[in-house]
Amino acid sequence: MIGAIAGSESRSLLRSAQTWLIAGVLALVFAYLFLQALETYLDIQPSLAAQDHPTGLSGFLAVRYLAPLVMVFALVSPLLAMKSFSDEHRQQTLALWQSSPVSTTAMVLGKFFGISLVILLMVLLACVMPLFMRLFTNLDIGVLSSSTLGLALASLAFAAIGMFFSSMTKHAIIAVAASVLLLVLLWLLGSAGNGSSLMNALALFSIPTHLASFFQGYIGTADVAYFLVLIFLFIALTIVRLDSLRHVG
Repeated sequence: MIGAIAGSESRSLLRSAQTWLIAGVLALVFAYLFLQALETYLDIQPSLAAQDHPTGLSGFLAVRYLAPLVMVFALVSPLLAMKSFSDEHRQQTLALWQSSPVSTTAMVLGKFFGISLVILLMVLLACVMPLFMRLFTNLDIGVLSSSTLGLALASLAFAAIGMFFSSMTKHAIIAVAASVLLLVLLWLLGSAGNGSSLMNALALFSIPTHLASFFQGYIGTADVAYFLVLIFLFIALTIVRLDSLRHVG
């Protein structure tokens, strides 16, 4: 049942003109950022040649191209997730789901997996571009792989947050705005460090704190766990929210 719901959700997104418009804009953004990062790398080659351990192309692209894409997906993921339940509220079809034999957990997981499939395709599109450089130079696949993993985990966490706020309101734009606001808050927690012990503790919950290592080629267990906890937490909150609506009727 989860697979059927996921397939239906992903097909619905792929049939949407909005999804293809987002994908087209993203392709242009990816190409621009990639070419800009590549041009910068070529411009600083003389200074890199003077260093004992210069940064390779893979590491440079990970930091200057893939890392900034986290901010892009912080907007794109909630945009793709915003209609997951908002449309159900607005079209008053949520009652049909609630009266069906499909469990709330299966419905939420199915919708999340369907949204995730589309998001991962867009992440793959972004991460394929650096691989074309293998035609001209050697690349550190490990660094690019860890960067891809970090970008994918962050994007899925953003989608889970967007899906939760979508279950809270019938207005999709409000769901996106609330998601972005929360993500900005989680991002700014990274600047709370270097102060009191409380501020340092809050910084541990920030997104940048757990993203940096991925783009440096290191996959930390705590960093992976952070994004998995975010995903599971907001999926669970969505299930609780919809269950409460089912009991209220």
